[in-house]
Amino acid sequence: MKAMKKHSYKLILLGIIEAAVILLIAYHQNSEASVIHPTAITFNNDTLKKESLKILETKCNSCHRKQNPFMVFKGKNMSKKAAKIYTQVFVKQRMPKGDEIKLTSKEYATLKKWLNTENIY
Repeated sequence: MKAMKKHSYKLILLGIIEAAVILLIAYHQNSEASVIHPTAITFNNDTLKKESLKILETKCNSCHRKQNPFMVFKGKNMSKKAAKIYTQVFVKQRMPKGDEIKLTSKEYATLKKWLNTENIY
């Protein structure tokens, strides 16, 4: 009987630890990008695409021109690269790199809202 209680306590403790790890991971992924919910920004699709392009040109292309010229964003190619933008910015959180260039909460929200219109999910 004691062995069974001890075993039950271990299972409960493991469950609590697992839940804590899941919550920590979710909290860590809730970065500045989620401070402003993307639906809080309202643009029509053309304006949204223009605003997103402006962000890509000012924040992303400054490095891409030097480091990765094949990934320079333009109005003509940004829709084709939407899935990669989503992955690098929101999933892997690898972009923007470095300490010099940061996206504001509003810029993250604008990009996310534009990506939602691109049906990449």
